[in-house]
Amino acid sequence: MFNYISGKLVVKNPTNIVIDVNGVGYQLNISLNTFQKLPEPENEVKVFAVLIPREDSIQLYGFYDEDEKFMFDQLLSISGIGPKVAQSILSGITPDELREHIINGNAFALTHIPGVGKKTAERMIVELKDKLTKVTPTEKLISKDIEDIRIQAYQALITLGYQKAIAEKAIRVALNEINSSKEELTIENLIKKSLKELNK
Repeated sequence: MFNYISGKLVVKNPTNIVIDVNGVGYQLNISLNTFQKLPEPENEVKVFAVLIPREDSIQLYGFYDEDEKFMFDQLLSISGIGPKVAQSILSGITPDELREHIINGNAFALTHIPGVGKKTAERMIVELKDKLTKVTPTEKLISKDIEDIRIQAYQALITLGYQKAIAEKAIRVALNEINSSKEELTIENLIKKSLKELNK
């Protein structure tokens, strides 16, 4: 029914937004990924949307881009994953990272995403791996070495007492910084930059 909604962003929260379209306010549930990419209120936005009908309500879910919307739809095809869980998963990891973990069969990394247990992670890999491989360019895959470094840094932050979602976000920011500056990616450098991000 809905493909996207375009209008003025009037309310912006980490889990939901309201878009004014010709005087009608549409409330959409969003992930933290989408929240971080959207501009501040009073700006014009275009958000891709999925309509989820329920017996007692009709809810809209919004996505900054079509890739996140695609991954949301794929998650909903997994038994035991509803829209709220899918929203939570996409708040703890980017669509690209989620796709890479599934294609690489990395159940360990998937279980560190909020809302994903061992059985759910295994179902995601079994049911989505082939499907995602067919639509994903090879160059999007993270090399095993990079993934190993990422996991070690994540475990180190958890050991230091940081919450899972906070540690994951800090590592993501640190990786982007390292890639942008073209620095060498080492476990020491990644942990150092992640801690710097956490201590801001």
